[in-house]
Amino acid sequence: MTKKAWLIPTLFLVGSLLFAACLPGGNGLDWPGRTFDSNGARIFYTATNENGERIRYSGGPAAGGMMGGGLACASCHGPDGRGGERYIHMQTINAPDIRYVALAADEGEGGHEGAETYDLETFRMAVVEGRHPDGERLDSIMPRWQLSDQDLADLLEFLKTLP
Repeated sequence: MTKKAWLIPTLFLVGSLLFAACLPGGNGLDWPGRTFDSNGARIFYTATNENGERIRYSGGPAAGGMMGGGLACASCHGPDGRGGERYIHMQTINAPDIRYVALAADEGEGGHEGAETYDLETFRMAVVEGRHPDGERLDSIMPRWQLSDQDLADLLEFLKTLP
């Protein structure tokens, strides 16, 4: 293969990846025509609040990667919050179910040990500090979000509405 022969397949691959990331819901940020019933829903799907402010984060799958800053909760946990295996920023992750019914489940029903104690403070520990209610660290793939108290409360209220 000549030096230039690799260029076209490489450009095709990069272009395909960028196109896939920009599909509606592909990165959690592009939801054309979608209206949001609450600030929490807007944060979940777009990582922006009702004032149009981008919710910043550190760490996560984009840390040090291209397309940094392009995450929202729905990017990893899915549009229904049920989680599962996702491919994001060239990484495979297994995101947990973050619907409130799952967070509040007993350990034997699929929740994390201590999950029944998820309230606003323990939710803040998870989302902002990266810790479960029992103090155990979350995987470093989970971004540490910089949410205001009101935005955090609105996000938790939204998760309570997911069936």
